[in-house]
Amino acid sequence: MRLKNLQTFYWVATIGSFRQASERLYTTQPAVSARIAALERDLGVQLFDRSVRQARLTAVGHDVLRYAEKMMELSNELTGEVAGAERMSGVFRIGASETLVHTWFPDLLAALPGAFPGITVEAHVDITPNLRDDLVRREMDIAFLVGPVSEPSMVNLPCGSYPMVWIAGTDMTLPDGVLGRAEIAAHSILTFPRRTRPAMNVQNALRGADIPPLKINFASSLTAILQLVEQGFALAAVPEAVIGGPVAEGRVRRLEVDFQLDDLAFTATYPNSPDDRVAEAITEMALEMAARNAGP
Repeated sequence: MRLKNLQTFYWVATIGSFRQASERLYTTQPAVSARIAALERDLGVQLFDRSVRQARLTAVGHDVLRYAEKMMELSNELTGEVAGAERMSGVFRIGASETLVHTWFPDLLAALPGAFPGITVEAHVDITPNLRDDLVRREMDIAFLVGPVSEPSMVNLPCGSYPMVWIAGTDMTLPDGVLGRAEIAAHSILTFPRRTRPAMNVQNALRGADIPPLKINFASSLTAILQLVEQGFALAAVPEAVIGGPVAEGRVRRLEVDFQLDDLAFTATYPNSPDDRVAEAITEMALEMAARNAGP
């Protein structure tokens, strides 16, 4: 009985799809089917119900899944104890929110080849809802996003938070002094996509009978938001950590307001699986970098 066949069985059972499991394992769907068939021959049982299209486990399949998890855990424990990080190998998919690309995420990517020379990294930058969906579908191995992800199958570890501040272009005419909610809402506002937490926080903060109807625009790119604010298109609320350069260069200015938006709290999130030792090791590095980036 080959460990690779048990590993393949685990992923088909967990994801619920032969096709998606083949993508997760970077092989073909016929190869996945062949491994499952070989495992069924070795055990003399049927692991999946062939009468339905989805990969649904039989009763004995559920029993075998528990043993597959244990054997994968032991295999990874052995490899980790004996071989260490330098022997870890494979393709590892990492996702991050764009805010972190402006802070510590590039340092993490630069450090990974030296720490894990056998690992090939695929990096993806996207908004949190998309990263969350990729994690749940097992199309991402770890993501640094606005969390936590409320799924029992996920591990969530805090990796820093960032205050949100309001900014405007240096040429935009605004009242002097501290601005209230109504004064902010009187201008066009630019924020992150509708489904994101920052966008909801902005809209919630600017609700009220004394607040004019919002002229709100959405953009999926933090870089685009900064550029559009610089050009005077709108006001925006962005993480304070990303405005140091634009403010110092005189491209945007920070506004003083009399109300507070919620901080953006990030987590390192990855699926809880028997072969998550790479995710654990990378998360440990990421948490150290996030802590250093936060300063004293």
